[in-house]
Amino acid sequence: MVEISFDVPAEPCVLVETTRLAHPPAQVWTAYTEPIFLRQWWAPHGYTNSEVELDVRPGGPWKVTQADPEGNTFSFYGHFERVEPRSLLACTFISELFPEVLTWLRVDMAGTPTGTAVVTTHRFPDDYHRTGYINLGGVERMRESTERLDALLRTMS
Repeated sequence: MVEISFDVPAEPCVLVETTRLAHPPAQVWTAYTEPIFLRQWWAPHGYTNSEVELDVRPGGPWKVTQADPEGNTFSFYGHFERVEPRSLLACTFISELFPEVLTWLRVDMAGTPTGTAVVTTHRFPDDYHRTGYINLGGVERMRESTERLDALLRTMS
């Protein structure tokens, strides 16, 4: 079973998800960086990804188009800023629903004796936007995506 915890420190203005997965780093990296796999897990329960574009290199663009259970579609997009294979992905993050709000995602991966530890840090421009993200269900959506990641990784073993 996947272990997931969240932290909302006073400073800096971030939301941190720490996940322990019982899967090797190479497999976790593949699930994050290959569109065919990211499409299957990077969404809350009941949502689907109709389009996933990833150019996983510094400066490379990414875009994910999702549909909610009611059929409404929207996109998330940005550019990769840092890429260190099997250990780090850092990118800008913009929601089509709030295009004026630029945030940043950083995903750190490290092998553990039982699999992979993943620390996802979502950095916001200020506490107003972080609080809004949390109040709109951001934590639960992140948790559900991670549960879907774990389920996918179990099929890749």
